[in-house]
Amino acid sequence: MSNSITIKTAGIDDIPVIQKLAYKIWHSHYPGIITNEQIDYMLEAGYSADVIKHEINEEGITWLKAMDKDEMIGFAAFGPYLEKQIKLHKIYLDINYHGKGIGAAIMADVEQRSVASGATSIVLNVNKYNKLAIKSYKQNGYQIAESVIQDIGNGFIMDDFIMKKELASH
Repeated sequence: MSNSITIKTAGIDDIPVIQKLAYKIWHSHYPGIITNEQIDYMLEAGYSADVIKHEINEEGITWLKAMDKDEMIGFAAFGPYLEKQIKLHKIYLDINYHGKGIGAAIMADVEQRSVASGATSIVLNVNKYNKLAIKSYKQNGYQIAESVIQDIGNGFIMDDFIMKKELASH
């Protein structure tokens, strides 16, 4: 990973950049996995300023931003889930930065913060057809725990694997 890359906690002021980056990443990555209509529906549901503010201020969800100097190139969101468990809600990286160890560095940051909070595992949902993400998660110690289909409204479903990583206490 380049020395110009940093991972920092994101705040309310970062929301417009997160939204713009999410739109770019989702529309370059997800066509062929889910429809453009579902992409837009999920972006609207998960990335509105009100939703992100509520997650940060009310739900204890931490947002991280990966920066290349002054440019945001990726982000993640994670927070408390079940007892002693953290849920990695989101992790996205601009396609131009794939394969450089940045995603692994973001996951390591989430893991370090999770261990510090007393968590013993991290879980995440990933679309069953998102082969690149599944491969990356497996390379970073996650295993498929179960398969789920969830109705998310508007006639759309999420056909996901739940992946889990057990954390070693440090």
